[in-house]
Amino acid sequence: METRFELAAWRMVEGWLTAGRIDVSAVDVRLAREFLEHTGSRVEDMPGLLVRVVTGEGRAQEMTREAAVMIALRRLAARD
Repeated sequence: METRFELAAWRMVEGWLTAGRIDVSAVDVRLAREFLEHTGSRVEDMPGLLVRVVTGEGRAQEMTREAAVMIALRRLAARD
């Protein structure tokens, strides 16, 4: 384990399954941001509830904070 997101990922998913919906907290977003930045992306806040994720190759995509957390989970799963 290298990041706090890796430790928290199971707790996040377990909570979503129990609740029957994805509900991303501010802490979840902060941990996902740290993980994405650790893996080479830059995360920028946008107006409203959006963020822009810029990959190490320079590709940028605007998305919801929930989507950014899901991207972080996908990257984590791909590493294993």
